[in-house]
Amino acid sequence: MVSLLRYALQIPNLSPYCVLHSALRLCFPSTSSLHSHSQPHSLDEAVDSFTRMLSKRHPPSIIQFTKILGSLAKTNHFPTAISLFQQLQARGISPNLFTLNILINCCCGMGRITLAFSVFAKILKMSFQPDTITLTTLIKGLFLCGKVEKALHLHDTMLAQGFQFNEVTYGTLINGLCKTGHTSAAIQVLRKIPRHGIVPNVVMYTQLLIASARLHL
Repeated sequence: MVSLLRYALQIPNLSPYCVLHSALRLCFPSTSSLHSHSQPHSLDEAVDSFTRMLSKRHPPSIIQFTKILGSLAKTNHFPTAISLFQQLQARGISPNLFTLNILINCCCGMGRITLAFSVFAKILKMSFQPDTITLTTLIKGLFLCGKVEKALHLHDTMLAQGFQFNEVTYGTLINGLCKTGHTSAAIQVLRKIPRHGIVPNVVMYTQLLIASARLHL
């Protein structure tokens, strides 16, 4: 854990902002395991609901705040979600891993990769265990910023720490490599993933076929 924290704190050497690659789209990590209740349908409604809950003498659980932040992230209202999170912290309400994953997603969606890794460091400092959503979002965020080598390095570092990735992560790696013109590296990843217990799927092969076709145009 200490070595992971050191790694996370080194990442801010990257430029705090980056130009997003339009060919890649950042998908919001699922929070389907949260209890489902009706969610705000507009930006104003979401902010008003969040503010009302925050102003209560006895605020609801972090789950309710996280649901609203997740709704904002899904609709690409990243700055608003980050601003509301800051209000949450000022109120002294502790986030959970879901909350911090959403925050990472927002930072990556805005191209603020340094801030995303600061949140990653916070996850480690709070003794949360990063999950596949955490790491897949960071990897995708690095690809969005064109940091291909750093995306691969993050994967390799976590793998060396004993972390087990899933097919979503490897799909993200292959997609990112293909979209950034590193088709040969994507093929190498595809060949290696069976040793990690992952079976290549149709989506992975399709991405490689499309990337290969582009090379011959």
